[in-house]
Amino acid sequence: MTEYDIELKLIDICDELKLSEETCVELVSCGIVKPPGRTPDEWVFDLTMVSVAKRAIRLRQELELDWSAVALVLNLLDERDQLRLENQTLQQRLERFLLEEQS
Repeated sequence: MTEYDIELKLIDICDELKLSEETCVELVSCGIVKPPGRTPDEWVFDLTMVSVAKRAIRLRQELELDWSAVALVLNLLDERDQLRLENQTLQQRLERFLLEEQS
């Protein structure tokens, strides 16, 4: 299967998200998206960052949060997802262990 790497510059992501450059810079400064590069002219955004930014915009609109609060919510949601995955893995290990003990 062919994998495509799509990279967007700041102006492209602003057009895609229908946001001002100032707002996109704020997304980066709050840590919501972390494009490589030192300056906005050097930033390159991938499709994952676009997806995260869209999620952040929805959270901001639905919960009426500022961008720093949105960043916190996104971090908490990511941590929750990671903990769920760890919990699922540990439950599977426990089930295997208990099955081995019964044998």
